[in-house]
Amino acid sequence: MAYYLAPISLGLGDLMVSLPALQALIATGKPTYLVSRSPMQEGLEGRITGLAGVVREVDFDPSALSPDDTFYNLRNHPLQTDYIWGAGEFELRYPGYKITEVLKGICADFGIEADYSQLLQLPFRKRQEVDNAVVFVPGSAGIVKCWPAFHWLELAERLKKRGVKCLVVGEPEHSPVVRECVEGGLAHIPTPTLADALDVLSSARCVVAVDTGLMHLALQQGVPTVSLFRYNVMFQRDYPHVRSLSAPRCPQECTDVEYSGTPHKVVSYESFEPDEKRLYWETWQCSKQNWKERCMASILPEHVQTAIEDVASLVQVKK
Repeated sequence: MAYYLAPISLGLGDLMVSLPALQALIATGKPTYLVSRSPMQEGLEGRITGLAGVVREVDFDPSALSPDDTFYNLRNHPLQTDYIWGAGEFELRYPGYKITEVLKGICADFGIEADYSQLLQLPFRKRQEVDNAVVFVPGSAGIVKCWPAFHWLELAERLKKRGVKCLVVGEPEHSPVVRECVEGGLAHIPTPTLADALDVLSSARCVVAVDTGLMHLALQQGVPTVSLFRYNVMFQRDYPHVRSLSAPRCPQECTDVEYSGTPHKVVSYESFEPDEKRLYWETWQCSKQNWKERCMASILPEHVQTAIEDVASLVQVKK
């Protein structure tokens, strides 16, 4: 008898928000496998205590399982397939629901005793060079979720005046915002693997991140986290060690594109690409070319600084 679980979608963040369900299955003592939906969900399997292994969705045939095995596809549920999250119809049907409430509902219906009240930290290796530093995560597969580079640079300058070291995590070769931050003088700490990113984020005094997978990884680790969202805060998760800031609603020309597709109808993926081209977030761009006019620019550095000082006070600075 074995359990197989496929996360709510194909990104790293989707794996992290699905992790309590995976850990609940592992806790039963039955062999439990992660069904990975993209390369972005591979690299942490060695840090998920008790995981029996990983099988890629494209290689996985549920019909070949034995009668004693169970496959949990977290996408194959009305909470996922009936509406686009954040759309008006969804809000009317499920007022106040965010990703945690969605996954609680799915897990309850599937009989998975997932505990979202207290996240279980993944084991990590302490990185001394990150000790007491605030780590920035500016990059995202969806450029519409990014905070302007000039705001990151101003925030770093504000923190520097208070004697706080700032480091940037991300891929300058892939993310224009990360590249601008590094070119603007911010120190970049390479994280060639997800395990490296886990170690760096877990060692930080505080993490500031846009709505992306590494933000959810930091949150999972219990690291004081400031998360920056668009108006659609579906993936905002409320825990004592998290402070979230959100932008005002996007112009209609943006929201029309946002809700024009039907990505929620997909319950399985038929390819396993080494990039992010299949991601919903890469299918559209902000309608404002000038970064100063974008909704995310409305979140000001002074507000983020206040959130950092608030949440980072939860940990004692090491001398």
